[in-house]
Amino acid sequence: MAAADLVAGEKVDIVDIDNGNRLSTYVIEGPAGSGVIGINGAAARLVGVGDLVIIIAYALVAEEELGSLKPSVVFVDRDNKIVQVGADPADAPDGTGLTRGDTVNPTG
Repeated sequence: MAAADLVAGEKVDIVDIDNGNRLSTYVIEGPAGSGVIGINGAAARLVGVGDLVIIIAYALVAEEELGSLKPSVVFVDRDNKIVQVGADPADAPDGTGLTRGDTVNPTG
């Protein structure tokens, strides 16, 4: 939570890469360093154990703050241990098999 600047009770969207489900929920703090990302209640029916997910948090800021706003982008491994922390939402860490989002040519 700390690496991503998330706080307990903060609203987040969850995108399940494996099945395409999307949901809105809120952050519940768990044991620091445990690597546990738990989905509780009815939302648990939308995300499977071991699914790859993206957790998205949003901020409302004054227009004059936009130039200094930097996102927190955290990549983790299969055990949810931090691999890379940065501020570039298009980034794809080496060795992950991912492609930078801003280098993909949608027209082929």
